[in-house]
Amino acid sequence: MSARPADAPAGLRRLNRVAGVVLAAGEGKRFGGPKALAEVDGERLVDRAVRVLRAGGCDPVLVVLGAAVVEVPGADAVLVNEDWPTGMGSSLRLVLAAPELGGCSAVALVLVDQPGIRAAAVRAVLAAHRAGADLAVAAYEDGTGHPVLLGRAHWAGVSESAQGDVGARPYLAAHPDEVVEVDCTGHGDARDADTPAELSGRGVLTRIAGDVGAAASGGIAGIGGELNAFAGGAAARAALEERQAQTVRRQTEESGEPPFVDVDLDAGVVRMRRPAPDQQ
Repeated sequence: MSARPADAPAGLRRLNRVAGVVLAAGEGKRFGGPKALAEVDGERLVDRAVRVLRAGGCDPVLVVLGAAVVEVPGADAVLVNEDWPTGMGSSLRLVLAAPELGGCSAVALVLVDQPGIRAAAVRAVLAAHRAGADLAVAAYEDGTGHPVLLGRAHWAGVSESAQGDVGARPYLAAHPDEVVEVDCTGHGDARDADTPAELSGRGVLTRIAGDVGAAASGGIAGIGGELNAFAGGAAARAALEERQAQTVRRQTEESGEPPFVDVDLDAGVVRMRRPAPDQQ
C-alpha cells in the first residue's frame, strides 16, 4: 500500500455523501455468540459502531446482520444477510448493492468487533476522501485497519473479489498504488476481539444479551457454561447460580472484591470475570 498523504491533489469528483457500514452478520463461534449483541458500558457493540460512524460524519449508516437479527434504532437501514454462514464476502456484496447507497460517493466500513475505533478515525478517513482518495484505510501504530473507505468506482470490483470470509482485502491488495493510508495514530484501537477474554481483558466487555441463543443458528456454546444454562430451564439456572454464588463468596473473602460483574441470568446477563489489575 502506498503512503501518499491524505491531502492528495484534488482532481477527482467532489465528495457527495459517505455511507457508514457496520458488518455484523457473524455468529461469533469463538466468542460464544453474535458479537453484535455484546455490550460495552451498557451499549451493544452494534449500537456503538453505528454511533461512531454517525459521529464521524457518515450518512446514511447501514448495518448488515445475519446470525442474530435485532432492531438497531440508530441505523438508517438494517440489511439481513441470509447467506451469512458463507462469510463476510456475502455481507459486503449485499451492502454494496443496496439501494440505500444511492447518492453516496463512498462507503466507510467497520467491523462490529472493534469497539476501540473512535469517531476521530472515521473523520480522518472521510477527510482523505474529500481530498481525492477513492480507496483508503486507517493506519495505526500496529498496522492498517478499519475504517476502510471504498469509492463508488471500486464497488463492482470489490464485490467480485469479496468471497468467503474475506471482504475488501483482496481488492485492496490488488490495487496498492491507489490505496491511501490515513494516519489514525491516537484515534483509537482497531484490534478485533475474537473471544470474551480478549474483550474483558481490555476492560470493555460487561455482558452479553441473553436472547442471542434464540437468534443464532444452532444456539451458542457456553462461556464457562453460563449460556448453556438458558436452555436448561429454571433448575439448571438455579444450580448454576448457586455454584457461582459459592465461588463469589469464597473469592470475595480472599480478595476483598467480587471477581465477577453483571450476573443476572434470568435477565439475560452473563457473568464475566473482572480483568486483572494489569489489564485494566
